[in-house]
Formats: sequence, structure tokens, C-alpha cells
Amino acid sequence: MKRLYTWYVALISIMGCALFLYIRPFEHVEQQWLLLLLLSFSTALLSIYIVHLPPKGNAFSLDSTIYLATIFVYGLETSLMVLLLSMIPTYLFHEKKMAWWKHVCNFAMYTCMIVGAYYSFVMLGGESGSFSISFLDAYLFSLIVYSTINMLLIIGFFSLSSSSGVRHILMEMLNEWLFTYGVTLLTSLVLVSLLLLNEYFGILLFTAIGLLLSLAFRQYGRLYEKVANDKTYIEQLLNSLPIGIVTIDESTSNNFINDSAAMLLDLDKKEMKQMIEQERESEKNALFWNLFIHRDPFQQVKVPYEKDEKKKIFLASQSNLLNLYGEKVGRTIFFLDITEMEELTKRIHQSEKLALMGEMATKAAHEIRNPLTVIHGFLAFMNENLAENAREQYHIPLLLKEIDRINAIVEDMLLIAKPSAPMLKETHMETIVQDLLSLLQHTFETKKIAVHVRLDRVPLWIDPKQMMQVLYNLLHNSIEAIEENGTICIYSDVNEGTYNMYIYDSGRGISKEMEKALFEPFMTTKSSGTGLGLTIVKRIIENHGGTIALHDSSEKGTTFVISLPIGR
Repeated sequence: MKRLYTWYVALISIMGCALFLYIRPFEHVEQQWLLLLLLSFSTALLSIYIVHLPPKGNAFSLDSTIYLATIFVYGLETSLMVLLLSMIPTYLFHEKKMAWWKHVCNFAMYTCMIVGAYYSFVMLGGESGSFSISFLDAYLFSLIVYSTINMLLIIGFFSLSSSSGVRHILMEMLNEWLFTYGVTLLTSLVLVSLLLLNEYFGILLFTAIGLLLSLAFRQYGRLYEKVANDKTYIEQLLNSLPIGIVTIDESTSNNFINDSAAMLLDLDKKEMKQMIEQERESEKNALFWNLFIHRDPFQQVKVPYEKDEKKKIFLASQSNLLNLYGEKVGRTIFFLDITEMEELTKRIHQSEKLALMGEMATKAAHEIRNPLTVIHGFLAFMNENLAENAREQYHIPLLLKEIDRINAIVEDMLLIAKPSAPMLKETHMETIVQDLLSLLQHTFETKKIAVHVRLDRVPLWIDPKQMMQVLYNLLHNSIEAIEENGTICIYSDVNEGTYNMYIYDSGRGISKEMEKALFEPFMTTKSSGTGLGLTIVKRIIENHGGTIALHDSSEKGTTFVISLPIGR
């Protein structure tokens, strides 16, 4: 492809230069050389100081205007001589230094364009040296031929070049064709009028206007670029903030939505604009979207928002949007996701309530335990001394059982409120498990529950009595979940200084609602349970520097995992 491009450039250069030499314009020029040099100098200046048009950075040169105007006033030879003489200062002083062969190729292209424009002008009856409305079709046709040759040659360059985005560049050129060459035709006719009125004054005036336009548009382009860069910077800054920001400019009906707003609402910006502009009545998030209707400022309003079953709470505020003169032109709404903060606040309040309840429960438990001891003593005495029919008549055994149950609840409450520090000593977990299984062996056999144990023999610094209570509570829950004909598996693994023990049962599992508050006190689904067992378990494990969590739960069973540090 690169070789074809080189051959194409060489072919265009040879054809254009050969065409120039064939016409031999330097033998037919009759105008004064001062005017010729002035036209050439003006062409070189206007090809260097091109007119830039923001915002896209488009640009066009007025050199084609001089070539066409020279054709219409002085003919082909003069136009070609202007081209030749203007190439020398353009090559020497152009701000974008190009290789000499590119200038030669450029000269050849303009030669083809000028020759084509001249003969098309003459073919439709145009006459050089005069300006007439009757020649308008000739002016237009010559411009079309001039621009068509230009487009075809450029398409050839881009088609054979290795540059990316060729199609995009060609589409932009086609879109700008009408504007660029429309301006070229109008300015060339203006220059024709000026040259026919006064040659020297006309070319000087046209050159001065062209230079002023170039400098003015360059200054305007720099200002526009600065404003565009500032706008981009501000938008990037607003997009980087973790706060949703929406500005509603009522003077221009334009809305700005930053990236955080779309992310927080889980919507794209197009959907958000539709939601802001349309009316809402019974929509589930109407409370949030109706904030965009209020025109008065407000501060820190809590509003709920729900999307795809995810519930959030936003803290929203609104302020006036002012222009440079302090006039209100719109509103700015900004909102922050405070869902986690609200959850944390609720937990803090709940912890405070639980702490207060724990303190009250401790005092109550101490006060209750003393009279319970007295009642239990008298009932025990009556149970030992009364006849059997009297014990049955007054339900003494049942009363003793219920008193023992109340004592157990009181002890659990005291353990939660003021847990005793663990007495640590080096122990193997499988020893504690085997001792506990021996105590529960009769229960397992009665309910036909198979127990499988596979524990790593790793020494741990734990309190055997407290750990026995942990395992008892967990296994007791597993037995109740299985009821009959099930399996319990106790196994472990060691991972980076942590001993993980898993307790699985094939019971009915734990509901999703219960999973969220599983270790909170007084949470139970049992009719006779206190809801303190797992709370005590968690407190003991945490006092050992470990953690306990629900590893998995489904209809196929439940698995808890206890993680304890290895070593002291």
C-alpha cells in the first residue's frame, strides 16, 4: 500500500508539472510584474494564515479564492504564474514544515484544478477581464470542476495512505464541501469586483481582510478552546465526586447529569432525563422524582429509592443555579447515598438499647435468682417429704422443672451481660468433641442420627468448658433441626494460622429472614426457646479471638464455621 501511495504521488506530480510546462504560462503573461508579485505574495500569506472555524477546528484557506479570481479577471497563464511564485514563500515560511516533494505534489494538484476550472469557465461562455451576472453559470461550473478535481485527488491520497479513520475523514470533507466552496465562490466574486475597480488597492484590501479574519478567528478559537477545556475540567470534576448532581438550566432547557447520579440510581443518563421531564403520580419512586418538580431550595431531605429490589435512602438538597449576573436561571439538585449510614445508625441505637436492657436484665436476674433459690428449696423439700399422690396433686415435679428452666434463662442472661473471661489452656478440639459426643450418644441413637467427625489434630489455646458449651448449643440446634433420620458432620481445615471447624447438619435449613438476625438475642423460631443460645456462642468465640458465621444454609442442610487462631 505504501508503494502504491508513492507511485500515486509521483504520478500526480509528473502530470501536474508536465501540464504546467505544456501551457508555458511565463511566455504569455502580459500583466505588470509588480501586480503579479503582489498577487503571489497575497496568496502565500493567505495560505499560511488560514481561517480556523471553531468548534470542530475546521479551517479553509483563501488561496483558492485568488486562483479563481485571477482566472476570471486575467486568465489561465496569470493564475498559473501566481501559483508558481506563491509556492516559494509558502515553502520557506509555512509554520508546518513539509518535505519538498509534498510541495511539488501540491503545486501539481493546484495546476490540475486551475486548468480544469479555466476551461470549464470558458466552455460555458465565460470571458476573462469582465464581471457579469450572465456569467454566473460559468462561475459556478468552474468552481464545481475545481472542487471536484480537488476531492478526487484527495480521495486517492487517503485511499492509498495507511492512516486510520480514512472513511471518517472523507465523510467530514463531504459534509463541509458545500460550505467551504460556497464561501470560496462568493469571496472570489468579491475579489473580482475589487480587482476590476482598482487592482492594487483591491488585492491589498482583500489580503488585509483575510489576515484580520484569520487572526480574529484564531483568537476566538483559542478562547473557545479555553472555555471548552474549562467546561471539560468542571464536568470531569463533577463526575469524579461520589455525590449525584443534576443541574436543570431553565433558560436553555439543558440538563447536566454527572456519572455518580446515573450510577447511584442505576439508570443511564437518557433514562434519567426522561424521568425528570415526565410527570409521575403512582410510581413507586415518585417521592424521589418529585423533588425535581419543586422550584424552591430545600436542604437534607431523606427520600427512599428502590431499583431491582434494592432499597436505598438518599439525602437530597436543592439550590438555585445562578448566571454571571447573579440571576436565577435554574436549579441544582444533589443527593448522597446514606443507606449504610442509616443502617449503622439503627445498629448503634439498637446496641444502646441492648446495652441498657442488658444492664437492666443483669440487675433483674440478680434480684430474681434469690427468691427463686428459696422457692426451689421449699419445692425440693416438699418433693422429698410429701406422698406420691400429694406430689402429683400439686404438680411438684412440674414446678421444679419450670423453676430449673427459669434458672437456666437467668444464667444465660447473666452470661451475656457479663461473660466470664476464658481460662485458656492448650487443648485439642477433637478431644472436646469426643467428650461431648459421648454425652449425646443416647440422643443420636434414639433419633437415628449419624455423626461423622474428621478433625485436624492441632493444639489450640481455648477454654475447654466454654468451648464445650459452644459445641453443645450448636449440636443441640442441629438435633432439633433434623428431628429424626439425619446426618451431622464435624470437620476442619487449617488456613494461614487459622483453625476452621465446620458443623453441618442435614436439617431443614434456616430461612432468609432469620439469617440476617441469627446471632441477635431473643431471635428464635422455637416455641420453647429463649433465643440466647447463638448469642452466647458468638460471645464466647469472640472472647477467644475468633469468629463464627453461617457458612451455608438451604433445604439440604446448614453449615456453621468457627474460625479460631492457632497459637497464643
